[in-house]
Formats: sequence, structure tokens, C-alpha cells
Amino acid sequence: MSLALANARLLLATVALLIPMACSGGDSKNSPDAGIVIDASVVQEVDAASVAPVVETVACRYDVPQSLGLAEGAGYECGDLLVPENRDTQRGSIRVHFVRFFSQAASNNATIYFEGGPGGNGGNMVRRLGILGQDYLSGLMVDGDFLVIAQRGTSLSVPALDCDDVFDCSQISDDLPAYNTAYNADDVEDLRSTLGYEQLNIYGISYGSRSALEVLRRHGDHIRSAVVGGLVPSQVIWAAGIPAAFYGALTNLNDSCEADGACGTAYGDLYSDFVSGVYDLVENPISLDNGAIVLDGYTYSSLVFQLMYSRSSYPWLPMVISDLADRQTSRIETFLVNAINASGSSSVSYGMYYSVVCGEMFSPPVPGAFEAMNAGVPQDMQDIFGGGYFYSLDKCSSWPNGTMQASLSEPVTSAVPTFVASGEMDPVTPPSYGQAAADYLSDSLVVIYANSGHGATVQTECGRQTFLAFLADPNTAMDVSCAETQTTTYVLPSVAPLAQVSQETLALDMQLNPAPPEILEAIRRAIRN
Repeated sequence: MSLALANARLLLATVALLIPMACSGGDSKNSPDAGIVIDASVVQEVDAASVAPVVETVACRYDVPQSLGLAEGAGYECGDLLVPENRDTQRGSIRVHFVRFFSQAASNNATIYFEGGPGGNGGNMVRRLGILGQDYLSGLMVDGDFLVIAQRGTSLSVPALDCDDVFDCSQISDDLPAYNTAYNADDVEDLRSTLGYEQLNIYGISYGSRSALEVLRRHGDHIRSAVVGGLVPSQVIWAAGIPAAFYGALTNLNDSCEADGACGTAYGDLYSDFVSGVYDLVENPISLDNGAIVLDGYTYSSLVFQLMYSRSSYPWLPMVISDLADRQTSRIETFLVNAINASGSSSVSYGMYYSVVCGEMFSPPVPGAFEAMNAGVPQDMQDIFGGGYFYSLDKCSSWPNGTMQASLSEPVTSAVPTFVASGEMDPVTPPSYGQAAADYLSDSLVVIYANSGHGATVQTECGRQTFLAFLADPNTAMDVSCAETQTTTYVLPSVAPLAQVSQETLALDMQLNPAPPEILEAIRRAIRN
């Protein structure tokens, strides 16, 4: 190994550990929900509210797309669920916001969606409804109303753990251990019973899948079906496995490009090009957009990580990786600028993120978790993507944690019909995580979507059709063969003009289930520089 390469590795590992220190709660300037202000009187009501579950109809804090043609109060309404902050001691009271779209189906059931993060408020799914349209929403309402919930601690609920100092939320709540996956699941059950639904269909992607699994564990008697995608099984320490997950996704992208023929011929070994490009940019960053953006190695690796969430970015990624290995930007600069501008925002409440991550994976930390999750993974991948885990390991040592980790980390067992969806190129929750969950779900259907990323059930027509078919009839065998036939048409050097990916599409794909905060912060840093 050259001295320059060794120095680049050392610098990269150091930067990966230090960058998250700049992360502050929620980044309201970039948050899609930054314009929403919760009236102070609502917060005061929470302090005095009864801890018995109550639903109050309130003005909607979700931005429901006008393109759906629905009027608030007729086509949909919003509400707050008032529940105890601490369910064990019955101390305190919080408001959990939700929106429900009214169905014409003759059913006393409902379908409810949980966003990822942890800490996502569900707003990204509501926005996506405006893109996918009324037909998709109708499919979601085949068995009754469709609900999206802003899980406790997220930015549309009260209190929101949007802390000025992401590692000090004491001014917002003196009971941070109360913001956990178990209480999230119990909130859902209270919402079901208070609204009078007989059964729920539960739908979650990323951490939302973890919430859905916990609902299955704790309240499975009231669940008709479950759809879980981009799985976060309770028994998997996913934060430790990010290097392995990304390595698998990048390897699958390389294999897909090679199988395409022309892509493989044009761009060669994507893994080697990616690694060399990262190390080169660590030592010698490049400027984009007339100097408005500085792309260094950590920002580049973080950007590719998040782009791998989004199938819509795959046509461009081989060219991006190949060109940056040669420090060429002429034909990829517009794509890179659009991708960076689409990537660096999030509606995640980072206090909620760390309440879950610290309380359920690092309380206490599992010795040797990182080494076990990344056994056989090239050292380059561990150097590039391992810093976030060890940063969280350090910071979580001072986070106020409860005592639920042991029970929450047990595998979830259930006989409820469950659709287990994974994307072949998911860089954070690989298909093996879906199988790990399905091993304990006796009536599960495992579907792996080729050439798809994080949240595969919304990224292609095949993903949407198969998911909605299952929701309509979860007890009948179905044809999911289209999942294996999803392909990518790669952008090649000979293609002119080069079609650009919609920034809106990229943003929706990547924000639907946000990347870990250290990844997003690295991308924001490129713009601030």
C-alpha cells in the first residue's frame, strides 16, 4: 500500500468519526416540514391532558397534496392521539399526530403506514401519494381507511425531539427512554381501539418495518396483515452492519452492470473505481456548481450510499463511479449537483433517532457486534462506512437509556400473513435481513426485487402492484415473478443527449426512509463548504 493511500484511509476514518458531531437536530432549513409551526396552546394542553387514550380532531399538520383532489374534513382528516408519555408509570402526556384518508370500502378495518428513521414523521409518504396519484391511494384503501402516523417524538407530534443539541434533549423531555419502539406499538393499538377499527393492516419501511414487527408482537390479535420492507429485524444490530450492507449492494450493482454487457464494457470494475475515487477525493476534493459545492471523499461515499436507496439513480451510478475515479465531471456534474441538493434534507427528529438507536442497540452494546456483522467484508468498506457505528457507540454511552433492550431484541414471532419485501441493491437493509425476520413469521411471503433499493414496494410498478395485491387478499397465493425481472437501463457514454433524473423523484426516493444522520450531515457539509 502506498503512503498516500494509507494516509487517505486514516483521514477518511477520522472524518467519518468527526463529521456527525456537526449534526444538529432536524436541520429545519432543509426539512420538508420546516414551515409547520405547532401552536403553543397545543403544547400546554398536553401538560394538563388526561393520560387515558383520547383522539381529538385537529387541523392537519401534514401537507396533503392538492393533486389528490381531497378536501380536509371530507376526503381526509387529521387528529391527535393523547396517550401517556411513560406507559409504565402513566406519567406525562403526549400528542401523536395522524392523518386518515376516508375509504368507501365496506370494511371496519384500516391500513396504517409507519415511516423510517427512526424519527421520520410520515410526511414523505403523504407527499408520495401526490406523485403516485389517486389510484395508488385507492389501492391502499381497499380494506378501509388509510392512515399515516407521526410516531411519538417525531416533528409533527408533541413533543418533538428536535433538539438544539442532538445529544441533549433534556429541555424537551426528562423521560427520553419513553420514546421507544414498544411504546410506539402501543400507541398504534390505542389509536386503533379509540377510532373503533376492528383490525389493522400494517405497512412499514425501514425503521417503520421495525415498528410494524413490534405491533405484530404486542398486538397481533388485531392485525389482519403486515407489509414490511427494507427490513430492520429486532434481532439484527443494523447500525453495525452498514459496511457489509453497502458492500453487498455495490457488488450487486457491479454484477448488474456487467450482465448488461455494454455497461460492463464501458465502466469496468465499479468496486475498485469507487474505492479509489473515495480515497482520491479525501486528499484532493473537487468543486462543483462553480464552487458552490465541495465534493470530498466522505461526502462522495455518503452520497453514493444514499443514492443506492433510490432505484431512479441506478442508470447513472456506473458512469458517476467510473468518471469520479478519473476525476472527470463534465458529463456527470448536473446529475451530481441535483443529487446533492436532493439528498441533504430530512424531516427526521434526531432526538427520537438516538432514543431508539441508543436505547435498543447500545444499552448495553453487544461486544464484537461490528466484527461479527462485517466478517469477510473488505477492509476498505469497513474504513469508509464503519465510523458512524463507533461514533454512536461513544455518544450513546451518555444517552439516558431504559431497560427494554433485552425484550425488544428478541425475534418477533407471528402467524399473521406478512409480505416481506427487500430490494436487491438496498445499501442499509439487505435481503438477508428480510429473511432473518421471515424465519420467525410462519405465514410470510418473501419477495426480493431485482435492481431495486430501499423501499422497493414503491419504486416500481411491479413493487406497487404486488404489494397492493397482497393487501387486497393476503390469504391467497399470488404471482410475484415480476420481482425477478426488474432491470436497469444504464446511461452509456454513447448516449446523447444524456437524460437527467428528476430531482423530485430522487428526493422522494431518498427521503421516504432517511439515511442515518451522519450520512445526511456529510452531504449537507458539501453544500455549506
